[in-house]
Amino acid sequence: MHDRLWLFLATLGYLASAGWGLYALGSQRPIANRFTFLLIAGAFVFHTLFLYQRGQAIGHCPITNLFETLAFFSWSLVLTYLVVGPAYRMSILGAFTAPIVFLVNFFALAAPIDLHVVMPPLGWQLELHATLALLGLGVLGIAALAGMAYLIQEHQLKSHAITSWFYSLPNVGRLEHVQQRILIWGFVIFSAGALLGFFIPHQSAQDWVKIAWSAVVWSLYAVLIVVLGLGRLSHKKIALCSVAGYVFILLTFWGINSLSEAHVFPHEG
Repeated sequence: MHDRLWLFLATLGYLASAGWGLYALGSQRPIANRFTFLLIAGAFVFHTLFLYQRGQAIGHCPITNLFETLAFFSWSLVLTYLVVGPAYRMSILGAFTAPIVFLVNFFALAAPIDLHVVMPPLGWQLELHATLALLGLGVLGIAALAGMAYLIQEHQLKSHAITSWFYSLPNVGRLEHVQQRILIWGFVIFSAGALLGFFIPHQSAQDWVKIAWSAVVWSLYAVLIVVLGLGRLSHKKIALCSVAGYVFILLTFWGINSLSEAHVFPHEG
């Protein structure tokens, strides 16, 4: 329960970040955006403490049940934002990141999914495979959020319905460039994690549920990257597909991990 307290504090921090982020979008004050970044960074420290303490307690990377996997999934999304935000001067994306992370963490804390398990040896291959795959999903998440910001800007320009958000968000050209670059990096990292999964020694039958889901996700983004490279779709459609693809991930991730055989270990008691 002590390590769950850290995640609870982190979740409260993300809720505060989400509220402040909405204010920052309407305030048109650059300092408000920076404060959103600082709030998320503070919550991220608590989030990291949770993963560290849980990892120390179980002696493994904290991915042994659905609760830990969701916490690691949301942590990877925040980590990507903390890297991308300053690198591309897009701290305002925190206003989109914080609500998603809050909802994922809230579900993890509220649902009865933190089951103590008897752990077999995982091996470095499995831990690296899971880490890269989840980090790749985190990067793809930030790409989707940048795509969402692009769609908001593009809609306001086309409809001539300019709101305060228009002046807070980066311009469409910059959002297009950043979203494309992040999308490619996310696909590369996720591909590396998925590929590594085929080199993990399996003591039981292959987990075809997780393999099929990963193949669908990989294929969706592979087609998107190819089309992007060929210039066959407008960036509006690229952004829409990126957002739709990540909505699919968010809606199916918990269910696939619940059904997954190779990622579920025997419960104690």
